[in-house]
Amino acid sequence: MYNTKEKFGTMGKVIDHDDGTYSVYLYAGAAGVMNLKFTLVLQREAIQWLKSVVLSTEKRAAWIGTFTQGNVTEKKDCFIQREGTWEDKCQFPHIALGKTMFLCDPPATLPCGTLSLITVSRKPKGKATETPTSLFKKPNALQNINGPNSLEIKDIMTRSSDYEMHAVPKCRANISDALLDGYWLKDRWVSMVCQNRQWKDTGEVQQCLRNKEVYFLGDSTTRQWFQIFIETFGYPIKVNASNWRKQVDSIPGSYKVTAEDDYSWDLHDIKNNITAVYHHHALSRHSAIPIHRFPYFSDVVNQLRAPQCNYVILISLWAHFDTWTKDSFVDRLVILKENIDRLLQRCPRTKIVIKGPHERNSIGNHWLLYDMINTLKDVFKGSVFFFDIWDMNFAYAYANKKRIDIHMPMDLIREEVNFFLNYVCLN
Repeated sequence: MYNTKEKFGTMGKVIDHDDGTYSVYLYAGAAGVMNLKFTLVLQREAIQWLKSVVLSTEKRAAWIGTFTQGNVTEKKDCFIQREGTWEDKCQFPHIALGKTMFLCDPPATLPCGTLSLITVSRKPKGKATETPTSLFKKPNALQNINGPNSLEIKDIMTRSSDYEMHAVPKCRANISDALLDGYWLKDRWVSMVCQNRQWKDTGEVQQCLRNKEVYFLGDSTTRQWFQIFIETFGYPIKVNASNWRKQVDSIPGSYKVTAEDDYSWDLHDIKNNITAVYHHHALSRHSAIPIHRFPYFSDVVNQLRAPQCNYVILISLWAHFDTWTKDSFVDRLVILKENIDRLLQRCPRTKIVIKGPHERNSIGNHWLLYDMINTLKDVFKGSVFFFDIWDMNFAYAYANKKRIDIHMPMDLIREEVNFFLNYVCLN
């Protein structure tokens, strides 16, 4: 339900009564004439095929490995595999992968230890059985369902806020799901999961973060967060669509930047002793990435042993994992969860946020990403805060006439970071 003039948008919750009927709940967060849109994204048969075939197909996550020694270079296929057996392969085990192994076809003349770079392969060795393409095309997918196109919401005067009327709690770890996640009005996200106030006072943010180390562990969508975060606590930059990928410079006496490249760097606020760190995860789907360049996050978490224990950690693992089998993905998450549990034993005041996925404007992986929400919640349940951004992103797109994409507009990212601060600073 949305109104682009008011920049209002919210996503409905569908309840299946298992008798051929459904109930749809929407939150009337603003008055006026609202547009309604009901969409059948995928049918049951498509989801069953994704569950039973795609999620169990090995070798869909694949790379081209570059082996280099002196002036000799060879390129070979690489992939991950968990089930079955393999022979005559270069093996690159890591405890963070659990039972999953990173493998490469051996080069003709060079030893396995000369693997230097990996580049994502667009022609993976593993392919699911022939895709039933008709299930992912109209009229079987993305089909608009007949129903009312609009409704008018009357303005009801009340002195109570949404939070007072619905007893919306403060953000806390292991918080229960709400019936509806919230709504956009103008440029603000009003969460119905937990209270999110606005953080406009830089001094207040600095006071919250003083003497803390804040880690952003994820992918390029996490990099967007990192850039907005350093802006929020005072670094003089206005982040936009054209500069969020660029490293910022040190400012003598105020900020010190240490960077290896765009995939790993940190910024230290000297006056307030705030350190913000960004790392991209290992085995990414990029080009010419040094194989040992990116850390496994279980290692990063395990190395956090400062006696002050002033840690805040944001983890986002989803955008590069829709080609992994579900078992391999869960392996990686479980190992990470074990290291998080040990960190919380050492440093029980540590704040940890797990950020969920959003859609990438592809019907082929729509459900695969959506299914990750439950997978992440199941693995990380306990002493972490799970930030489900799926409905928040869709509602923003409708309210602002925007397209859903892997890198969403920075106005949306600002509200995501703002929501993050409500858990970090008010809990």
